[in-house]
Amino acid sequence: MPSGGAGTGVGTGGRSLGSWAPTAAHQRAIVLASAFAVVGVLSRHADLLVLATPLAVAALWGHVTRPRADVRASAHVQLATLREGEATNVLVTTEPALHEAHGVAMLASVPWVERKPSSGIVPLDDGRAVVAIRSTRWGRRRVGTVSVVLSSPWGAFRVGPTDLPDLEVGTLPLPALFDANAPTPHPRGVVGLNRSNRPGSGTEFNTIRRFQPGDRLRRIHWPVSMRTGTLHVTSTFTDEDAHVFLLVDAFSDLGRREGVDGRPTSLDVTVRAAGAMSEHFLSGNDRLTLRTVGAAKVPTLGVGSGINHLRRVLETLASISPATERRDTGESAIRGVDANALCLVLSPLVDPTMVMLAHTLASRGMTVVVVDTFPEHLTDPSTNPYESLAWRIRLLQREAQVQGLQMRGVPVVAWRGPGSLDQVLRDIARRARAPRMARR
Repeated sequence: MPSGGAGTGVGTGGRSLGSWAPTAAHQRAIVLASAFAVVGVLSRHADLLVLATPLAVAALWGHVTRPRADVRASAHVQLATLREGEATNVLVTTEPALHEAHGVAMLASVPWVERKPSSGIVPLDDGRAVVAIRSTRWGRRRVGTVSVVLSSPWGAFRVGPTDLPDLEVGTLPLPALFDANAPTPHPRGVVGLNRSNRPGSGTEFNTIRRFQPGDRLRRIHWPVSMRTGTLHVTSTFTDEDAHVFLLVDAFSDLGRREGVDGRPTSLDVTVRAAGAMSEHFLSGNDRLTLRTVGAAKVPTLGVGSGINHLRRVLETLASISPATERRDTGESAIRGVDANALCLVLSPLVDPTMVMLAHTLASRGMTVVVVDTFPEHLTDPSTNPYESLAWRIRLLQREAQVQGLQMRGVPVVAWRGPGSLDQVLRDIARRARAPRMARR
């Protein structure tokens, strides 16, 4: 799996800081020096002229040494795509780099982006400043407004503060730990790692047989060949790939959003579980399709395989905005699904639409598994009695919906990370090999 920044673009924003303007301190020095000089001459008080001299010198020196070049500032994000919890730098530069000028860059605070230093204020050193940021939750968002201000020597002239164009960064979900020892049901392709029932080129041993024209020499089994006097080779079962269909529930995001360092919401669990399953199945060369329900403007992702497809899956998951399409019935999401695909429905089973979609897929004769992504901590005892009562009523309804799915033969398994699907996949494979009744 590549790192979060591999193969990504870089966010950049630049803007002219404008013209140099005198500061209030410079104007006060001019006014006070002029006033002391006039009053000292008219009143013949030499002490006022002594007081006016350093102010006049400072004002004159600040005016003579003022910068005259137009300065352009730009902000640059080193890595425009991160993983949850990863860090990168925001680089702020000015052109030309005025070595005699003093400058400060400030990065505004936004949710789910941590800054270092925590104030977001860093000095410009030779026209360059660096602010470290860390993204703590998946999604696409702005990293904060960058403001730049420069002042000339003696603080006489200033340019800014000027807000630079906002920078955006995409944060991919950090896949949870997941592994499955059970094979994926219904393999049909020729490039996967799932064992089939027919002999062919593969990795799993089948039997030892006589050599036939076309057999590879590396398959020769020398102990048996020397004992029998004729060449024998080892045969294997062919390896095949399967089609996995992931249906993600984006109707709601239950729980308090605390980021990667805190407790997850229901959508956090769903998105991270989808990323973990995608990484597992695509690493085995299976084909995978991802569809979402309840979120608007999510790009359609077709069938694909390999590491590049995994990157597209994670980017699609990062673009989900929950509950932005409440009228979505899910019919377009399940249209055209391969009849032999393993359908994994990831949902906290709170919205009835996802339950109906699971029933619809099962009624079409597809292999459906519902992965329950409801966070357990949501049902912790609450100090609000009305909230506790509401949760009890909703959980009773949810339990009835789960039982309805199970009575129809649709397994519902809770997401527990590694091994969550092992037992149910073995049961599906065993059921597929069992004899079936047929009409004659």
